[in-house]
Amino acid sequence: MTKQDQLAFWLSDAHAMEVGMITTLEKQISDAKDCPNTRALLEAHLVETRNHAEAVKNALASLGEKHPAVKEGVNKIVNLAANALPSLARDTVLKNTASAIAAEHQEIACYKSLVETARELGERKIATACRKILQEEQMMARALAAILPKLRQACLLDMEDEREGDIPKISPMPRRRVAKIKSVQV
Repeated sequence: MTKQDQLAFWLSDAHAMEVGMITTLEKQISDAKDCPNTRALLEAHLVETRNHAEAVKNALASLGEKHPAVKEGVNKIVNLAANALPSLARDTVLKNTASAIAAEHQEIACYKSLVETARELGERKIATACRKILQEEQMMARALAAILPKLRQACLLDMEDEREGDIPKISPMPRRRVAKIKSVQV
């Protein structure tokens, strides 16, 4: 395997990763229905993620490669299975955010490697595309890390109300809490 072949292989992995993230983000957006700022952040990143998948697909095409339909399919199935259970826990958005931060750091590591590899191989357009994606992933990781304390605070406030007996346990997000959470700006 040549270095060029390895770059193509890593790009195909990145493409499959982005396609899989689309499914995950769609579920997280649905889960964040009572957290408008978090939802807006995830919706904006969903648009970016779709653009990332397209940019990586174009990078693969510039190397004469096709996007990996099999890898895409596997990632979609894995992400669908992981997100199949209904989100009834009050801390779902908090847990989703923690998982999203981890995923962003995985993507950051991937794109750092791709930028350097493409640069070393003289693939300037690919390096530039991957650098842009890297910057967006870094911004998303910072944004998610910034809202995590607010989500934690809202989650704890919600649990405090539950202990007081005001809220039935089956309610995923009580109306009273939604107002408090919105005031925390999550």
